[in-house]
Amino acid sequence: MSDSPSYQDLSGDVVTYQAALKMILSDSSTDKPPNKMFSGISDDFWFWLHTEGYRSSPVLQSILPGMPDENVQLMFTGNKGDLILNEAFSAYKLFKNLYASYVGPIDQCNSILDFGCGWGRIIRFFIKDIAPSKLWGCDPVEEMISICKEQNRWCNFKTIDTKPPSPFQDETFDLIYSFSVFSHLSEEMHKGLLAELSRILKPGGLLIVTTRSRNFIERRKDPDSVHEGPRSGASAFLNIQECLSDYDAGRYCFSQLVHEGEWSYWGEAAIPKDYVVRHWTQALTFVDYIDTYGELVYQSIIVMRKPVANL
Repeated sequence: MSDSPSYQDLSGDVVTYQAALKMILSDSSTDKPPNKMFSGISDDFWFWLHTEGYRSSPVLQSILPGMPDENVQLMFTGNKGDLILNEAFSAYKLFKNLYASYVGPIDQCNSILDFGCGWGRIIRFFIKDIAPSKLWGCDPVEEMISICKEQNRWCNFKTIDTKPPSPFQDETFDLIYSFSVFSHLSEEMHKGLLAELSRILKPGGLLIVTTRSRNFIERRKDPDSVHEGPRSGASAFLNIQECLSDYDAGRYCFSQLVHEGEWSYWGEAAIPKDYVVRHWTQALTFVDYIDTYGELVYQSIIVMRKPVANL
């Protein structure tokens, strides 16, 4: 869209945003891919379109992904509405900036996988950056994939088994991110999934995953701050000092919450940087470890890159 670069300079004024949205919609068909319709707009404007703009425009509601029932949002994320979208948007900005820093501009990325996409709260934001056909989300909960397919008509979604292998071919994706998945895995399960993600990542590609941060363990001192919900962390890491000691010594910290059945690997996991450097670098190259970022106050971010042969 020829006018799109000017939207980078938009202020947060609602009237300005509404006028810009009216212009975009008047110039574009609702069947036009979002990366063509919204290319070049600012991050602030993009977030507004998914929140206030979405609520005020029936036309925009037919274009941008919707949200599941609030109870579903709460059950799978512990939050709802604009608050959970704000957290997801913080992750989106971080992931695309990391890719730009270590690989190249996000609009030149050929394939992205949201591994453990849930109901699709993060992947929706990438539809302005690259063609939706290059965007994939997968999750072992069939209900979540059904919601994604109903609410997001642009991206590709696939149900996977809880354990690897996934149905994706070797060396498929340039960027794989996994938000709040490695935050919940037993050590054995995390090793299997790490090997699987390495398999489907292209040489030179970037892997970004999150894990529980040290301050997630510390907040056990204030149990009222812990969300109560299905498989929540409310009963995890109860021996705070022992867990912190293990974390500081570079040991894998896991508190099991589901004790039988298909999900028995599920709990709360905090993976310290020293553990990553010692154990993840056999197949991948360490890039960065970020304790917290933006709204992701209880997640640490691990960034790895798959080596290129003879590089």
